[in-house]
Amino acid sequence: MFYLKTVLVFFWALFNVSVGMSVRRVPDNINVCYDYPALAAQQFQHPNSIHSMLSIIRKLEVHPTVTTWDAARLASSLLRRFRYDGIEDSESQSAYTTPIQKNLPETDKYSLIWSLLPGTAADFPEDALTPDEKCALHFMLSYSVNGTMRAEERFPRQLARERSLDLNEEDLPLFVDASGISTNYTQNDTEENKKIYEDNVLVHQDAAETDEANEVSEGVAIETVLNEEEEDPGKSRKRRALPINYALPISKSPLQRGVIYTPYGTVAAGPVLSGIAAGLEPQTVRLRDWMGSVYYNWSDTVLDRSINNIWGTTIASDIAQSGLLRIHLSHTTVGPSGSWNDSLGICPREFALHNEDPSYLTNAEIYGGIDGLLLGLKMRDWDKEYLKLSDLLSSYYSETGVAKDRSYRACNRISNFLDPNKVNHNILKEEALTFLVAYYDKDTEGNPVFKPSLDKFVKAKQFIDTTYNDLTKLLNNKEIIRDDFVPCTGLPTLPTTEIPRTDTDLLFVIDQFTFSNEEVQRQTELAGFLALDLNIGITTSQMEVLSSLDGSVIVPQSANKAQLACSIRNTVISIHNQRKLHNVLATLRTRFDRDKIEERNNKTSGANGKTVLFSLSGRSPSTQEIEDFTKEYELLKNEHPDVRLLFAVAGTVSSEIYKSFVQEPEKDIFKLNLFTTYKEAASIIGDRARSLSAKLFYPECYSDVALDEASFAHTIYVTPGTQKFYKIMPSTMHLSQNLKIKFTILHGNAEVCLSRIQEPPVSSSALSVCQKNVNGGDIIEFTNYPAPCMSGSCSPIYVAIKAAQETDSESCPDPQCDSPDQVKVVWTHEGMVCSKDFRSGAPTQLVSHVILLVFTLLLIIF
Repeated sequence: MFYLKTVLVFFWALFNVSVGMSVRRVPDNINVCYDYPALAAQQFQHPNSIHSMLSIIRKLEVHPTVTTWDAARLASSLLRRFRYDGIEDSESQSAYTTPIQKNLPETDKYSLIWSLLPGTAADFPEDALTPDEKCALHFMLSYSVNGTMRAEERFPRQLARERSLDLNEEDLPLFVDASGISTNYTQNDTEENKKIYEDNVLVHQDAAETDEANEVSEGVAIETVLNEEEEDPGKSRKRRALPINYALPISKSPLQRGVIYTPYGTVAAGPVLSGIAAGLEPQTVRLRDWMGSVYYNWSDTVLDRSINNIWGTTIASDIAQSGLLRIHLSHTTVGPSGSWNDSLGICPREFALHNEDPSYLTNAEIYGGIDGLLLGLKMRDWDKEYLKLSDLLSSYYSETGVAKDRSYRACNRISNFLDPNKVNHNILKEEALTFLVAYYDKDTEGNPVFKPSLDKFVKAKQFIDTTYNDLTKLLNNKEIIRDDFVPCTGLPTLPTTEIPRTDTDLLFVIDQFTFSNEEVQRQTELAGFLALDLNIGITTSQMEVLSSLDGSVIVPQSANKAQLACSIRNTVISIHNQRKLHNVLATLRTRFDRDKIEERNNKTSGANGKTVLFSLSGRSPSTQEIEDFTKEYELLKNEHPDVRLLFAVAGTVSSEIYKSFVQEPEKDIFKLNLFTTYKEAASIIGDRARSLSAKLFYPECYSDVALDEASFAHTIYVTPGTQKFYKIMPSTMHLSQNLKIKFTILHGNAEVCLSRIQEPPVSSSALSVCQKNVNGGDIIEFTNYPAPCMSGSCSPIYVAIKAAQETDSESCPDPQCDSPDQVKVVWTHEGMVCSKDFRSGAPTQLVSHVILLVFTLLLIIF
C-alpha cells in the first residue's frame, strides 16, 4: 500500500511538472485580455475587489455545470483557467504582437506553484461568463508589479534600468498608462473602444477556441523575451540605426496587479484560492520528484526533502522568493503597502505601491498568503459541510467569520497566524526552505551567483530565517498593520436580536436640480456606498439610479454590486434647471403595473419590496411641485400600497415638506448633514430598506378554474441571526373563507410570527402570534388567522421569519443559499381567494364601497 501511494505521488508530481510547462507561454484566452482596448483599458475593467470577485463566482455557481462543485474544485478550475503571474507591460509594440512581456522571477515562481496545484480547467463552462468577466478574474488572480510610469505621475526620470521604446518622435504618445494604452482619450476614442468591444470581443467567447480568435492571435503568443541570437539581425541593425531612443520611465509608485480590495486590507487573491484548492487535495511530494532534472549539485539529503502543496502554494513560496532575490542585494524582504485609486473603496481599480523598489513579499502578498494558508489548513475540517467557494470567501472576509468556526475571519488573520496551535512555524520555515531550493535551481533572473566554496543550502537557510524574522517583525508592528486594516482577536460578538435582512428593489432617484456638479458627485458617492451595502445579487436585492426629471434609468441594475457601484461613480450625470418628481412617480406607476403583469404571467408567489429613495441635495421644491407630487403619490399609494418612499435630504432642502409622503418620518427621512460620512449614511439607509416588508401573494387568487394551489410556493432563505419581513396584501386574499398559511422549515430552525396589527410582528408582543419548528421538515401552519375581511379594506397579514443564531443542522445545498447555514423556508397556502377587481393591486374606493354594500345586503337577506 505504501509502495502504491509512493508511485501515485510520483506520477502526480511528474504530471503536474509537465503541465507546468504550459505556463511558459501566455495562452490566447488570456492574451485576449491585453489585446483588445475594451478589455485592457482600465476604464472598462471591473473593480478589483472582494465584492467583484464574489459576484462573478456566484454567477458561476448557479451554472448547471458548477452547481455540484465544492469550494476547492471551483478554486482549482479558476486558477487553472485564469491565473498567470508575471505579465507586465512591454515596450515592444507592432501590428502583430500584444504589448506584454513576462517577468521571469514571477513566472518562474508560478511555474512551481502551478505544478503543485490540483485540478483542471478542462471542464470550465466557458459560456457561463462574458469576456469582460473572464478578464476580470484573470486580472484579480494574476500577480505582477508593473513599474511603467503612469500618466498621473507626469514627470521624467532617466535611470539605467529604464526599458526602451522604439518609436519615432511623432508617434510617441504623451503618456502611456499601466495597460499600455495612450491616456489622451477623447470621447470619440472611448466610443470607438466600445464599438471594438461590441464588434470584436463579444464574438470571441473563448479566444483559444474560435476561428476569429485564432485569426486575431496569429503570431501573437510569441516570447517577448528573446535571446540575442534569436533576434532578426536586420531588425537589430535597424534598431541601432535609430537616432533617438525614447524611454518608458520607471514609476515611483508601481502598480501591483493580482490584488483585491477588502475591508480587511488589500490581499493577493491568487494565494487565497491556491490554499483553498490545495486544502481539500493536500499532496506531499519529494523535492527530487518535483524538480525533475536538477541543475545544481544538491546532496541526496536535500533532494529527499518534501514539500506540501498547502504551504508551497501560499506564503512559503513568497518567503522563499523574497529571501532569495532580495537579501544578497541588501534590500528589504517585506513590504511595502500601497494605496488604491479610489480611497473610498467604491471603485478600486488600481493599487499603487508606496515604494519604487518593492520586495517580493509585499503587504498584500503577506495577507493573501496568510489567508490562503489558514483556510487551506482548515479545509479538511470543513469538508463535512457543503461549502461553496462564495460562502467561504464572503464569510471569511466579514465581521462574523466562517460559519463553523467564527475565529476564522480576515481581521483576525495575524493572531491566528501567530498562534502556534494553528500554524506550526517550524514547518513553515522548512517548507519555505524547500521551495527556495527548487526556485534557486530554476536559475531565474536575479538569482545570486554563490561562490563555489559556499554551502548553498546553509546560505538558503539563512535567507529563510532572515525573511521569516522580517515578516514576524512586520506583523507585530501594530502601527503598520493599522494603516492597512483594523485587526481583531477571538470570536465576533454576535447580535442578541435578529437583524432585519429583507431583500428589496431600491430605486435611487438622483437630484439633478442642483447648484453644482460637486453636489451630483456627492450623491453618486452615497449611491455607490448603498450599492455595496445592500445584498445585491442574482436572486436577492437590486438597485437602479433614476433621473429626477422623468424617472428614466441612468444606471441600470446589475447582479455585480461592485460593478454597479463603479458604474454609479463613473457615469456622467448632467445637472438641470428643474426637477419633476411627479413625473418620476408617474413613470414608476407604469413600471410597477408591468411588474405585476409579469409576476402573474410567471406565476410568481413572492417578490422583493419596492423602495424609492429620493436624494434631494439642491433647491427646495416649489408649492406647485409639491401639489403635483401629492396627486401622483395618492395614485401610487392606491394602486401599489406595498411601495415605500424614503427621502435623503441635504443642504437647504427642508425635511418637513416630505413628512406626509412617508409612514414613519423619523425613520424614513434622512438628514445627511447629521452623518459624518456618506458611508455611514448609506449603512443607516440600507438598514431601513432591509427592515421594510417584501410581499407574498397568490397570482391566481381570482381564478375560476380549479388549480393546484400548493404548487404556487415561494422559497425564502434566512441567515441565522437575521429575520425577513413580508406582508400578504388584502388584494390577494380578501374573499378567503378557510385560509391556511403554511411555512415548511428546512435545514435549520426558525420562528414565524404573524400579525394583522403590528408591522413587523414581534414574538414578545401580544399583538402577534408565533410558532417555532422543532425538527427540519416541520410545517408551521396558521389556520384562518385572522378571519379575512370581506370588504377588502382590512390590513395586510404581516409576517416575520427569524432563523436561530447557530444551528447544528445539515447545510443548505441549494445554489440560491448565500451561506451553508441558511434556513430554507417554503411558503404555501390553501383557500386563498380574491375577486378579479383586486388582482392588480389595492381596490379603488368605488370598488371597496360596492363590495361592502353587497356584503351588507347578503347579511340582511340571510
